[in-house]
Amino acid sequence: MLTVVQAATIAVALGFGAVGVWTMVTGRVVLPWLRRSVRRPAVWGVGTLVMAGALAGAPVFPFTVVVPLLMTGIALVGFAQVSRPRNGS
Repeated sequence: MLTVVQAATIAVALGFGAVGVWTMVTGRVVLPWLRRSVRRPAVWGVGTLVMAGALAGAPVFPFTVVVPLLMTGIALVGFAQVSRPRNGS
């Protein structure tokens, strides 16, 4: 039986996954308050997908695998907001 924490983790993972896939497909961040600050939507989408994968795998994988994956996703999301866009983008 799922606990409340597991159910919430699955819901957040599904949300991150949906937002990441949407961003990767359309090239536009779905969250309106982030559209101006995200300079590289593709990197941001990959970061959210990595975070979704880490959260979805949390019940299966050990802590030493989940945390680095989650931190990698957070770093990618931060990089997408801080970096300068490529020329022509």
